[in-house]
Amino acid sequence: MLSKQSQGYLNDVKNRMKKHQGEVNIITTHPIPEIYKLVFLSGIPSYMINAKELQGKNTEGSIVHLNDIIYTVVKRLTVSSKVLELHLDDVSTQ
Repeated sequence: MLSKQSQGYLNDVKNRMKKHQGEVNIITTHPIPEIYKLVFLSGIPSYMINAKELQGKNTEGSIVHLNDIIYTVVKRLTVSSKVLELHLDDVSTQ
């Protein structure tokens, strides 16, 4: 049996889902970055690379490969339509 608070939350979610059923979702497309600015949490100086040099997804929490080293994407920031900044943490230090 759910608590009164949990049941209220569940009912609220169900009501919001009913309210939005049938609405058209807007699909936005984001420009694909051409350049990544890499910022390393380990203290390695940051530098810019071509997007083709990085293997893996650039989403937060995903794993990427760069020069045979595995990193986790901790944070990503859009600098411009062509530049994406990735904050990387070396997987071996975790």
